Amino acid sequence: MGSESETVCVTGASGFIGSWLVMRLMERGYTVRATVRDPDNMKKVKHLLELPGANSKLSLWKADL
Repeated sequence: MGSESETVCVTGASGFIGSWLVMRLMERGYTVRATVRDPDNMKKVKHLLELPGANSKLSLWKADL
């Protein structure tokens, strides 16, 4: 579980629960594809981009679900 080949998607990743899930999944080795309303809004996504491993394990996707 949590091998480098496992990828998950988290919707609403900039919210409280979503960002917590992103953090925990990356801690466990998952690659995370995270949807946010506006990936260019640093006020909303900075905390995600600053998570350990975000450079290699996190990608943000624009989606207004």
